[in-house]
Amino acid sequence: MKYRLLGNSGLRVSEIALGSLNFGEQKAWGVDREEALRVLSTFAEAGGTLIDSAPNYAKGAAEEIIGAFIADRRHEVVVSTKYTASSDPHVLAGGNSARTMVASVEASLKRLGTDHIDLLWLHFWDGTTPLDEILKGFDALLSAGKIRYTGFSDVPAWLVSRAATMSEFRGWARPAAVQVEYSLAAREAEREFIPMAAALDLGIVGWGAMAAGALSGGANPQRRPADKVPGAVRANVDAAREIAEEAGLSLPEAALRWLLRDGQAAPVVPLIGARDAAQLSETLASADGPLDPEVAARLTKATAPRLGFPHDLIGSPYLQRFAFGKDNEMHPFRPRA
Repeated sequence: MKYRLLGNSGLRVSEIALGSLNFGEQKAWGVDREEALRVLSTFAEAGGTLIDSAPNYAKGAAEEIIGAFIADRRHEVVVSTKYTASSDPHVLAGGNSARTMVASVEASLKRLGTDHIDLLWLHFWDGTTPLDEILKGFDALLSAGKIRYTGFSDVPAWLVSRAATMSEFRGWARPAAVQVEYSLAAREAEREFIPMAAALDLGIVGWGAMAAGALSGGANPQRRPADKVPGAVRANVDAAREIAEEAGLSLPEAALRWLLRDGQAAPVVPLIGARDAAQLSETLASADGPLDPEVAARLTKATAPRLGFPHDLIGSPYLQRFAFGKDNEMHPFRPRA
């Protein structure tokens, strides 16, 4: 396992993160406590440090399992959890408000059995809470020592950009990272999030690294029947599988090594899950190895997302000629902040 700094922070995290969405038996695809602890042990033994959770994962059971695991190794683990989603149906229980933030953090600290959270994510945008309220709440928790770093998960890119700028100008702690869906099969984050993160020096944690199982090589993504997988995802999976087979790689090897390849403008920390310790070992082994640059280029081209407006327009040869002359010596076009 290699390590990297998370965005603009000094926080060192493993190049792969472990998700805990399936910890706990509240769902049919959940992992029981004993197996979840084995998964965590396997991850730690492989050098993994970044463990991600949320209060609503198995109604808090996931955080409790992680708390039991880190009890005697807190200094070796980067604990990441979220606030916003609540298992309590009451109108005041969830959302992005400072009230919810504080209550959620206090409850998470108890379940995790720790006095601080290393990385607190806003889980998803609720569309109602003022951004300065959120940022002031983050800053207060940082000053109180209850959290160490902050980030935004599943939030529009323009809001994250505004949050980073607002924090900088008001003297509040800047967010360290964003968490977005990102995989070889689902690359829509390249429209706005990847360029934004590169420009603002934000770390990227990519959930859905195996596209809910579609890139694992198995027939059934755990939480989504095969016939419910979006067509674009299926097409990308098929294209990636063909290229991987020609290169003598398994589909998981191609998918994970592509995410971890060198030379990215904004490196991504893939967030992976596992139904048991054996599967996690197989996944980690798949990621351990080189990816030929030519194969990486083929995978990139074959699964490229349509960027849409305005990217298709401003990157078109028609407008590029107006900007750089008929020979377009600046080609290929690369947006800059």
